[in-house]
Order: sequence, then structure tokens, then C-alpha cells
Amino acid sequence: MKYWCDDSPVWSHYGNASSVLFPAWERAFAAVVKHYLPAVQDQDLKARMVQFMNEELAHASGHEAFNKRQGLEELEAEEFKRARLVLRKPGLPYWLGTMVSIEHLAACMSRSVIGRWAGREGRDYKLFLWHAKEELGHKALAIDLWRYLGHSDADLRKIARSNQAYVMGSMIKHTLKETAKDCQLRNWRTWRDLMSWSFFVTTKVLIPMLTIYLPGFHPNKVDDTKYMEVLV
Repeated sequence: MKYWCDDSPVWSHYGNASSVLFPAWERAFAAVVKHYLPAVQDQDLKARMVQFMNEELAHASGHEAFNKRQGLEELEAEEFKRARLVLRKPGLPYWLGTMVSIEHLAACMSRSVIGRWAGREGRDYKLFLWHAKEELGHKALAIDLWRYLGHSDADLRKIARSNQAYVMGSMIKHTLKETAKDCQLRNWRTWRDLMSWSFFVTTKVLIPMLTIYLPGFHPNKVDDTKYMEVLV
């Protein structure tokens, strides 16, 4: 079997695990932002909201095509079923708080993706790198909208604890399950990749995402200039 990422089942299934989530939740977050557009009088913020929606919908379409190439349509469909809850009541503060925490997680993942795979050739690498740069470009929109609407950081931290665990838990579970299903655990290279991947996810994603629980958290406190300058 040919694996698209680093010729590795571990890294390929990790990328697939994130892509399975993207179409449903990117569209759901676009719906949340659209709901709040009439309530926002700040024209700069409103323009950022429109840009965010356009980018999220483009990401969803790109990953739908990727998921089809990788045979992930059934898993993608399951996420669409879960995301229906958001579409039914996009104005619930819980969903906006979910968006804030997941957009922060996405920014952490984006730095890790660009840091590891910048400069790689190939359609799939290009997709993930393009997506990562745009995530960093709008990383502050969700929390700026959250605070504009007067919601509290205490509530945000409560919401983040549940949904960040869901996203990372589902991605880790998918990666391990699919790698084992391929019978690749008999291969020493797979064990090497598992160790490398575990360290990577812990240090580049899990630990950085914990900054959302610090007082005065804001995504713009991290300078992402070097990541934004990467050519895709």
C-alpha cells in the first residue's frame, strides 16, 4: 500500500484523521459566523467574518475532494451527522465557544504542519499547507467575535475542555486504529514513526493548545510571521 504522507501509515492516517473532521465542522463554523453577522456593527470585524466564512467553505470543499481520493467518505458522513446539532441552533453561545477553542487548536496544528512539511511537493501536501496558512491568517477571528459579543473567558475555558478532548481524542484513536488495521504494528519502522508522531503531537499540538487556559489568552500573542511567509 502506498501512503501519501512520508510513505508512513502513522503520518498518513494522522493526516486523514484531521481531514475527516474538516468538511463538516468548517461548514458548521461558517454557519455560526453567518448567524452573528447581523449583530455586528464593527465593519472591520464584519469584513473579517465574511472572509472567514469564504475560507472555511473553501477548506471544506478541498478536504471533501481529498477524502474522496482516500476513501474516507463514510467517516466524513458521520461527522456531518454530528455537526447537524450546530446547524440547528448556530446562535447558541456554546457553539461559538467551541469554534474559538477549535480554531485555536487548528492554529497549533497549522504551525506543526508548516514546520514539518513546508516546501513539500504534491497535491496532498499542498492542500494541508494551504489550509494551515489560512487557519493562521484568521486565527483570531473567533475569539474577537466571542469577546465582541460579551461572552466570558471563564465560560470559554469550560467549553474548551470538552471539545478539544473530542477532536484530539478522535484523531489519535483513528490514527492508532487504522495503523493497527493495516497490520503495520509488526513493522519496526511503524513503531519508530509512532514514537516520533507521539512526541510531535504532544510537543507541537497538545502542549501549545493549553495556552487557551491562561489569563489574557489571545492567539495574536504568537508571532506567526515565519509560517505565513512559507510558499505553498
